[in-house]
Amino acid sequence: MVAGAFAIGNISAAILAPVMGLLADKYGPRIMILVSGLFTGGTYLIISGINALWQFYLTFTVSMGIGKSASLGTIGPTVSRWFVARRGLAQGIVQAGAGLGNAVFPILATYLILTRNWRFAYIVLGLLLAGLVGSLSLIYRRSPQSMGLQPDGNPVLPTKGPHSVTPGVNRTVSVSRAPEKSLTLRQAFSTKSFRLLALAAALSAFTQQLILVHLVPHATDIGFSPALAATFMSVMGVANIFGKIIMGIISDRIGRRNSLIISYCLAAGMLVWLMPARDVWSFYLFAGVYGFAYGSWIPMFPAIAGDLFGLGALGAIYGVVAGSISIGGAIGPFTAGYIFDVTQSYNLAFITAIVLLAIGIGLLLMIRLPGRGERTQPG
Repeated sequence: MVAGAFAIGNISAAILAPVMGLLADKYGPRIMILVSGLFTGGTYLIISGINALWQFYLTFTVSMGIGKSASLGTIGPTVSRWFVARRGLAQGIVQAGAGLGNAVFPILATYLILTRNWRFAYIVLGLLLAGLVGSLSLIYRRSPQSMGLQPDGNPVLPTKGPHSVTPGVNRTVSVSRAPEKSLTLRQAFSTKSFRLLALAAALSAFTQQLILVHLVPHATDIGFSPALAATFMSVMGVANIFGKIIMGIISDRIGRRNSLIISYCLAAGMLVWLMPARDVWSFYLFAGVYGFAYGSWIPMFPAIAGDLFGLGALGAIYGVVAGSISIGGAIGPFTAGYIFDVTQSYNLAFITAIVLLAIGIGLLLMIRLPGRGERTQPG
């Protein structure tokens, strides 16, 4: 029943993400990040006072759906507009914050629950999220051009031209590269590459959220204490940070698709490892390698979307991809929970995730990558 609330929240975010992406393209990222912080933090504050399951579901459907979707179509596309040459590394560094949260928050939440109670824990987490995420809206800017700058810190050189506001006054132009061609959301949606990318992203989210929601219950069912099981999540969070940054660097060298395939293979291999694992060290090894593997997924998808379709409507385009990610993330935990309720084991759920990752690799291989300076063609 708890996993079902996460599923409903993800589906709500999937429906809202394209709309939020359109709003981010139109109004910029600052307002959307503020909305994300307030609604995400507000979700935790509301949950601290609930007394019935329907309240839990309603909160996730409305508040968490808005909070999550507001960031999905905003953060990744904004980073892609600021960085081109090392887009993978930039996405990895920015998205590493999620790994830091996975490392810190489970331990903090467990401590607060054990020393006080779960309601108090949700209040503290809600205030932290609202304050930290909301304050980030102060530093976000839509693009470097809006500040008279260029992507990657490339120089802008003065030149005289007939369009200067005042005769004789220099204006600045970029010497970095010609403007990139961009596809609209409708044009991108009509391409085979877009559909393949969205489906591959959904399959990865199925696996990722399955583990994030059910690793601790799986560990406690085996016999580990809740406090020890929480440290597995923290190890995964730390490894996630390294995965985002290292695989981001690698993707700038060998390509986004190749780096995604590597991480899919690592994740599938560790799911095979997890099924017979019973020792503490084997769970730590799983958490470290699996966390490293899935770390690259979140930053890689907005990066590859920018490579394929350009930046003009990237918020809306990635909003749809993020919507598919949310749907996959909704189905994964719910499916695993149902499988466990029926079989009293997570093994079939892990096998399902392995098969879906293999399918995801096949989908990635089918994407036609444009050459340098090209864009995926509509149709």
